[in-house]
Amino acid sequence: IELRKLFPGSKYDITLLGNQAWTSLAEALPYFDAVLPLNKSNFFSNPIYRFKMLKRIRDSGFNTAIQPTFSREFFYGDAIIRASGAKERIGSEGDFSNISPWQKRISDRWYTRLIPAIKNPLMELERNAEFMRGLGIADFQANIPNLNFLAQNTPGTQLKPKSYFVLFIGANLKNRQWPIANFKELSSRIYSNIGMSGIICGGKEEKEISEVFGDDVTVKNLVGMTSLSDLIAIITNARLVISNESCAVHIAAAVSTPSICILGGGQYGRFMPYMLELDNRILPLVISKKVDCFNCNWRCVYKIKYGDSFPCIKNITVTEVWESVKKALN
Repeated sequence: IELRKLFPGSKYDITLLGNQAWTSLAEALPYFDAVLPLNKSNFFSNPIYRFKMLKRIRDSGFNTAIQPTFSREFFYGDAIIRASGAKERIGSEGDFSNISPWQKRISDRWYTRLIPAIKNPLMELERNAEFMRGLGIADFQANIPNLNFLAQNTPGTQLKPKSYFVLFIGANLKNRQWPIANFKELSSRIYSNIGMSGIICGGKEEKEISEVFGDDVTVKNLVGMTSLSDLIAIITNARLVISNESCAVHIAAAVSTPSICILGGGQYGRFMPYMLELDNRILPLVISKKVDCFNCNWRCVYKIKYGDSFPCIKNITVTEVWESVKKALN
């Protein structure tokens, strides 16, 4: 881990505080002396839980606290930095995506050092590299991490490695999901033309929409039934991943599995497509339809029916994705 260049293990312990949705993965990595999981939902909604977590952070007596998030949140990362009581509290100058100007004026003072961030848009990996160089690791380059060593056997299926594709049907907003009927039609095309079976993955909240596939014998429905480590194994052993803009395409890149990302325009260029300084992995193929309202930060200018997809996602056709499938498999 690059942080060890600044904080060698002979002198420092490193504790990672993170969202419990992914800290189980962090615990499997050899980089941290301790991992502190935080339930983000409870942190916002449960005053007792929030108080106990902030007190635990304060009582830990950290000497240095680093908050690398570019789009800072006043009641989350900034509040944790304030509560840490660390002698050195480092963060990014950031932007106003998740924080109001008056909140930022207040929380800027909670840091002892703010690392400069250029105002021009940057892909998140480039933004991370900017922060790491500002932290003091001058030779750090934007690149994709390697998670291959975490994958073991593919759970929940008897399919052989590289004999199946993955459909990841979820996204953090329902409006950002490609219509499930399109996923079903695409799956049928792949099986009919290539003879390859599929695995459907997603969170528990996608369980209902996954039932559109019914008893389709050409796919195995594992929606809501996989842990994060399960998902990594499934993606590692897949021949191809087709997904909304979600964790699945980032995992695919980190384990060198070809992938296709169906990408809307809300934050186009920030998380996808990838922009790297060190090109060392298989990058996701991105399918999108650019329109003038791109980069709206998901504040869509169109009237959207409840549960419907944003137009910039809905208007991507099955045929367009199918053509990218053929390209990715070749």
